[in-house]
Amino acid sequence: MSSTDLMPKWQLRALIAISYLTWTISIIFGLIGHLFYWLIFNSFGRSYDKKGSKLEWTSDNEDEHYAIIIGAGFSGLGMSIKLKELGMDKFVVLERHSHVGGTWYANRYPGCQVDIPSNLYSYSF
Repeated sequence: MSSTDLMPKWQLRALIAISYLTWTISIIFGLIGHLFYWLIFNSFGRSYDKKGSKLEWTSDNEDEHYAIIIGAGFSGLGMSIKLKELGMDKFVVLERHSHVGGTWYANRYPGCQVDIPSNLYSYSF
């Protein structure tokens, strides 16, 4: 490979400068967006009820669900717990097995184990 095949230094520096400029502009727009979001929603109290009340679900239809959680593994159980904490009872957890546990219930082959320390594989609540 000869030196004529390589990009000139000024072009490389221009590309680097353009990438930094693009990155900086995107951060500035992101901060402006967060500022407007805060001014419009949080300042006027539209994003949440300041009393701290739970969400209200209005449907009385027993067959209607607001959320369907697929899998009763670690993530599915965590999601259902958090939905209950929000006061939402209209969800269903679908699991193909007869017990909860996800991958750790379904796979019982030798060497199947948690790949992170077990004290981290737990909920903080």
